[in-house]
Amino acid sequence: MDRNLKTGRVFQLALICASVALIITGCATTASYRPDIDGMKATLAEVKTAGAEMRAPEEFAAAETCLDWFIHEATEFNPFADPDARIRSKCQAAFAALKAKMAAAAPAARIPAEAVLPPVMPQSETAQAGGAEKASPLKDIFFDYDRGSIRTDMKKSLNENIRWLTRNPTASIIIEGHCDERGTQEYNLALSQKRAKSVANYLAAAGIDTKRIKIISYGKERPFAPGHDESAWKWNRRAHFVLQ
Repeated sequence: MDRNLKTGRVFQLALICASVALIITGCATTASYRPDIDGMKATLAEVKTAGAEMRAPEEFAAAETCLDWFIHEATEFNPFADPDARIRSKCQAAFAALKAKMAAAAPAARIPAEAVLPPVMPQSETAQAGGAEKASPLKDIFFDYDRGSIRTDMKKSLNENIRWLTRNPTASIIIEGHCDERGTQEYNLALSQKRAKSVANYLAAAGIDTKRIKIISYGKERPFAPGHDESAWKWNRRAHFVLQ
């Protein structure tokens, strides 16, 4: 009886030791691929900031899928898994294709946005830009080069527009999205649509009824400021409010 008990305890101890060894090996397997995983995550974050979801949607999705696959295999509880041999080459190819697509889609000359741009266009100039449209107390919202997200320094003007719309609940608006002259017509139409949509979403999140809001994209077809440098371009990257 004692011999059987001792044998059973020895067997249990052997199982525990084997389990611990597997866990340690599995953790080591995960750690050994951490630089690859971190590198791919950093690359995806960088190209996403540069507009990869719009410029290279298929390549970006393929790279994301490959990263997820790599992470799954590298962190799987299986010390005998070898994600390096099965996946690394595919991930390298996917990320190379993404970088090539982004390089091909990039504008020939990228001019960085100025650190500080004038936050509000003078009212008289805004009225001139609108032509025969109703005079509007709503301020234009300006964007950084090749960006559709709302700048921090524009939120003050946008919040003032929200307060006006809240005080005038019967007013309806059209939000026009505009770009500067650089880039193709197709790309600029998509980008200016994104700008108008960003502003519309901001208004909706603040409680403005979406039934009062329409958006339209003009791309680079209706520049406010003439000129072919940043002194003009910074005024043309905008969302313009029109009262209906």
